[in-house]
Amino acid sequence: MLTVDGATLGLAGAAQVFRIDRQIQTLRQGRVIKTTAESVYGVTSLWLDEASPQRLLERVRDYWAIEIKQHYRRDHTQREDHCLVRHPVTARNLSLMRSAAIFLYEQQRYRPNAKKHLPDWIHKNHRHPQGLIRTLMPTDP
Repeated sequence: MLTVDGATLGLAGAAQVFRIDRQIQTLRQGRVIKTTAESVYGVTSLWLDEASPQRLLERVRDYWAIEIKQHYRRDHTQREDHCLVRHPVTARNLSLMRSAAIFLYEQQRYRPNAKKHLPDWIHKNHRHPQGLIRTLMPTDP
């Protein structure tokens, strides 16, 4: 880690530059098939007294925890990254529909006979949407 002057770097507000060395393991069927080493660099506006090396590492890990938990589900299960829609309103509506699907899946997840994986739940509802429609319909008073 190195304390820097942001103006010198051409990055206004930069206070620290840091490097993280990491190993990436590629898994296939639960087994490591490849290990790669890489170094990544980051820049932060936090000074050393605001963010120690340990705190910066925690912040990077927190970011990846969100990426893995939320975005992995959207990217791999719902193939959001492959969507070619470019109109902002349409893209936002599709995102809302994906969020609704995840919400409905989570609501049923712990019930008896529920699907335990999002892809299974999606396929079930594609084949037989009547159960999901009944869930969404208001009940008579």
